[in-house]
Amino acid sequence: MDRGFPLLEALKMTSWDPSLAPITHTITEQLKSGQPMDTAFKQASFSRNVVSFLFFARIHQDLPSMFMQCADLLHIQEEYTRKLKQVMRYPLFLLIFVIIAFSVIKRTIIPSFQSLFESEASKPLSLIVLNTIDVGITGFCYMAVVIILALVLFKLYLPKLTIGQRLKVYEKTPLLKEYQMFTVTFLFSTHLSSLLKAGLSLKHALEIIAGQTKYIILSHYAKVILARLNEGMLLGQSVHPCSLIKGDVTTIFHHTNDLDTLSKELQVYSELLIDQLKEKLTHTMQFIQPVFFMIIACVVILIYASIMLPMYQWMEQI
Repeated sequence: MDRGFPLLEALKMTSWDPSLAPITHTITEQLKSGQPMDTAFKQASFSRNVVSFLFFARIHQDLPSMFMQCADLLHIQEEYTRKLKQVMRYPLFLLIFVIIAFSVIKRTIIPSFQSLFESEASKPLSLIVLNTIDVGITGFCYMAVVIILALVLFKLYLPKLTIGQRLKVYEKTPLLKEYQMFTVTFLFSTHLSSLLKAGLSLKHALEIIAGQTKYIILSHYAKVILARLNEGMLLGQSVHPCSLIKGDVTTIFHHTNDLDTLSKELQVYSELLIDQLKEKLTHTMQFIQPVFFMIIACVVILIYASIMLPMYQWMEQI
């Protein structure tokens, strides 16, 4: 499309790749039947982020730019998911191995140690260490099961919550709050910037954001901002109560009232958010593997020392 090909022709050329042919066929059929772009891509099982971006592309009609933004987001998601799998592969393998090995130790060596030292008044340090590791590994396994069940129940129960209840949950959960704050801020900045760039007034742009149904929180915040603007408040004051929109957006709104400048600053800010996300993900990836290896190494050393030290003591006595 950047080279001037119309959408249907571009889809036809994309279908020359056999792996993409079924997808392009679905999109083409949907478009020919009169469905809008976002609905066509939704029927082709694209992610909610892509569908959301294409919903706003109806307004400003800059499809090449929207497709490029969607491609960048999907590329980041795919790249860091792949890196996370690579980083976690060996630590998880070692963790599973340690758990299996300690399960064998728990059934064979620990009972022997307990029967050996049960007649003594004070238990040796090695037995205390083994029992502590046993409690720690067992607790870790139970905690992992509880977390997985909690996440499944949360995902099933979340759609039943009202928007106010969802916001309270997000605001009180640190990691979830950080994730939602980035998502909402990025989407709000990007979409508002693109709508203002298309020549829409601020009120009309906010009404469009409020009318979309792909992101309920984004729609709710747009309604809140519109209501406060109608009460005569300034734009920066109107955004302030939206707790999941970063304070930087409020600063941008206080800084300028010119819509053209506001559009450019929001676009730059959304690009900055993406750069910050990449940097944070890179640091996290670099941090995860060494921490896992250190924890597993400490557990292995403690197990080995707890088993071998008493044997060395007995050998010295002999």
